[in-house]
Amino acid sequence: MFPTLTFGEDGRMGEIMPAVSILVPVYNAEKYVRQCLRALCEQTLEDIEIIAINDGSTDSSLEVLNGFAARDERIRVIDKTNSGYGASMNLGLDEARGEFIGIVEPDDYPDLVMFQKLYKMAEKHGCDLVKCNYYEHYEDHEDIQRTFAGFPYRTPFDPVDRPDIICTVPSIWAALYRKSMLDAIGIRFRETPGASYQDTAFTLKAWIAARRVALVRRPLLHYRMDNPNSSVKSPEKVDAVLDELAEAEAFMHARPERAAAFSGWFQVGKYGKYRWNYERIDPSLRLGFAERMYDEFIAVRNAGELDMRLFGRNSGPQLEYLLVHGPTAFASRYSDRLPGDWESA
Repeated sequence: MFPTLTFGEDGRMGEIMPAVSILVPVYNAEKYVRQCLRALCEQTLEDIEIIAINDGSTDSSLEVLNGFAARDERIRVIDKTNSGYGASMNLGLDEARGEFIGIVEPDDYPDLVMFQKLYKMAEKHGCDLVKCNYYEHYEDHEDIQRTFAGFPYRTPFDPVDRPDIICTVPSIWAALYRKSMLDAIGIRFRETPGASYQDTAFTLKAWIAARRVALVRRPLLHYRMDNPNSSVKSPEKVDAVLDELAEAEAFMHARPERAAAFSGWFQVGKYGKYRWNYERIDPSLRLGFAERMYDEFIAVRNAGELDMRLFGRNSGPQLEYLLVHGPTAFASRYSDRLPGDWESA
């Protein structure tokens, strides 16, 4: 495949449009970024540009990026002062020239055929969004995550016809997004400090906005698993997931023709993300988090958007307990963890 040449109204040749722009946001990733960049440079889809955004790294990450860029002209390095993940991603989106956008974190790496397979699917079906399954990568083994089990593979569909798709893991790094869709609707990342769940609102907005999506059964991205670090214990991190979901919910309601299909399932997905966050935060913060959960779901119920029939075997009774007995009783009863719907209560 060869890059696409764009032409202006006067017929003069403009810039080259690669098939895919791959964004790599980098902050102190010297331990893993070489493996990531090697896998990107060796992609079987050669018509790509790789935009590495260095967010003020204090280790040797920038030196590594510049070394790779010197050997492969498809790599562009953007070096900036530290301003956080969202700001880095938005800068990369603004700079990208590709027909589609891919995202790879610097401590992950793709299969060598990943972007060829995703791009082929997107082109074949005229998709706004294509996603694939992925591996959870550990030092001594990998586990396949079939995020989209139960959804149609290889067959394009409008997410409003399967609105439960918004409850899946927000895996922004195992996907292609049509750039013209992101630009036309203004889908960007929230520029909150650090790396605070910014994938959440972006992913939900993409599902809501996309009119034609397709799923690839094969896992193609190796997602490196790390232990949660202490930063998730700060109050700022606690509020971040709440604010991400609030922005995505406002985006949904601004499109009432889409919200009619998504709103019930949005609440199911919201509770799932809150459950996950509730277990990660410091126990001293759980009552405050439960109070915000209570206020939000009471408002949703009063608005007629809470369909308890959609919730699972554990999440439904947990949420019902919160709404009936209040946040103090909820935090006392669930002082340790909230079992998922696939677990025994």
